[in-house]
Amino acid sequence: MQGWVDSPLTEKGEKQAAITGEKLQDVHFDLAVSSDMMRAIHTLDIILAKNNRSANVPREIHKDVREVYFGSFEAIDSTMTWNMIGGPLGHFKQADLIKQYGLLKVRDFMHDADPFHYAETADQLEKRIKHAVATIQNQLADDQSAIVVSHGTYLRNLATIYSKNGEVREQPKNGSLMILDVTHEPTVVSYNQ
Repeated sequence: MQGWVDSPLTEKGEKQAAITGEKLQDVHFDLAVSSDMMRAIHTLDIILAKNNRSANVPREIHKDVREVYFGSFEAIDSTMTWNMIGGPLGHFKQADLIKQYGLLKVRDFMHDADPFHYAETADQLEKRIKHAVATIQNQLADDQSAIVVSHGTYLRNLATIYSKNGEVREQPKNGSLMILDVTHEPTVVSYNQ
């Protein structure tokens, strides 16, 4: 459970970022944003180094696009974590909890199971996501675009919030792309590409 535990980008992560950079090499960006985690900042560095059309793009670091906060479960084995959270509910896998209760509700279960109740709640996460999207949306004109480097669980929740009819999205692959149209009401155009 990595969450807010920061770590350097692995060699595999660097390769994934380079592949993403190659996919985006001819896309112009008017703004470049990353979370404040070093692995996200380094990912953005690699992607922009491959970009042919955004040489002097303004860069920003936003805490609001940081990964979900797992509280006391940070840096603990994932299987053990989901046993502790889901066991009392009769589920020992995160996927089963999500299927029965929904993606955001799992955040509340984690918060409740956290001995210190530090883990981020569904309400806290949803407010943080919506604030981040609104902040970036307000920085862009209708014909502008931004690249935002964030984290898997955060992006999965964001995509679920902004998908038509609240479709629960699968966990995105590292280095995958999501397009969020923020021209009016934010809407997921593509996910996990």
